[in-house]
Amino acid sequence: MEFYGMTGEKLGVIGQIDSSKSKFDDLPQWKKDLLQKPSVSVRKGIAWQNAQGFDSPYEDTSTLVLTSKAGTFVDIRFPLNLAKSRPLTDDPAFWAFSGVASLRFYEGMPYTAHAAWTHDIDSRNEAIIDEGDLFVLGNGDCVETGLMKNPGTQRMEMYKEYWTSPGVVEMRPCVVARTSEGESRQGVVIRVGDYCQGIMTRHREGKGEEKQAKALVERWERTRIDGGKSEEEEERREWQKDGRSNTSDEDGDSVKVPCMWACREDRRMGDEIVVDGVQWKVVELVL
Repeated sequence: MEFYGMTGEKLGVIGQIDSSKSKFDDLPQWKKDLLQKPSVSVRKGIAWQNAQGFDSPYEDTSTLVLTSKAGTFVDIRFPLNLAKSRPLTDDPAFWAFSGVASLRFYEGMPYTAHAAWTHDIDSRNEAIIDEGDLFVLGNGDCVETGLMKNPGTQRMEMYKEYWTSPGVVEMRPCVVARTSEGESRQGVVIRVGDYCQGIMTRHREGKGEEKQAKALVERWERTRIDGGKSEEEEERREWQKDGRSNTSDEDGDSVKVPCMWACREDRRMGDEIVVDGVQWKVVELVL
């Protein structure tokens, strides 16, 4: 069994393997595709196991995962049918989390890998084990199988998730900013090309001074603005915030999660900002 980091570096081996396959350049293309980072992933659907096999896949969320070169990721799943009468975080279909992704391959099992994702930040405030097997399809998409809680039944069930990429997209620049150590609130912002997502947990005082964890999330996409007369105007692109984000704005910039700060073209490694009393710092940068 071969273990690889998210950038393709070899971490270790269990069993006997061909030493000529130890370098990234010598790996088959399907392994390179799985290891290639930064990355942008979109979920196409999910199917739950039943007594006869699996239900038909469906999609009730807009799920986007941004992963940095070092494996840090932000996964946000917005409900497609969001009820305006209740907060985003109270919708059972909503889920957002961030952590570090890792991958390992099994010798003799082509087009297959085992992935794990830590949940250092989780909107559901649950301690879970998140891992699954990945199967690469002929068109480059992936099927992920594993075990997790079905929000419809509240039971742990086998699932299949279907993942793809949004097509030909820029993977650079890649910027990761996170809250500084010692902050009472944890947060991560990741920009990959024309996509940016951020998550931050916050605590509010409840009855009896009991603290309840809540999450603030944002999603941004830089899109082309049409209608310009000149060639320069026709190529102009602007950042658009997903309306399902649950943060407020002021002068076009996020008050709670500094996505637009992270997306500035002059961002540099080690840059810092204080937003709403919380200090953030750029900890990873790929130009």
